[in-house]
Amino acid sequence: MTTQRTSWALAREAAGLFLTAFGLLGVLVALGALHWAAGLSAAMAGLLTAGILLQPHPDAPRWARAVRAAVCITGYGGLTGCAFALCIPLGWIGVSLAVVLVGLWLTTREHEDEETA
Repeated sequence: MTTQRTSWALAREAAGLFLTAFGLLGVLVALGALHWAAGLSAAMAGLLTAGILLQPHPDAPRWARAVRAAVCITGYGGLTGCAFALCIPLGWIGVSLAVVLVGLWLTTREHEDEETA
């Protein structure tokens, strides 16, 4: 048996989503008024967090995983760009961490393939 949501529940959810989006926009604008890199870093950190936390279902199409990867890459690239703009060594730390993560991902992928064989 399926239950349908009442119009009040849908209205409340829509209002909650609107207020959340409006509040996040306010935070980003306020941070951007303090310093451009603060607002941009917060936006990119949000993108990266969304890409990491919103995992597609195992039976999801391949494009869903590609979109998730693109969101993560965009977020991390934006954070690294902000780090380069603020302090060049911080940017290189970001690049080095990305290289380390890709190396770890490659080594764990090979190990998974051996377990399935």
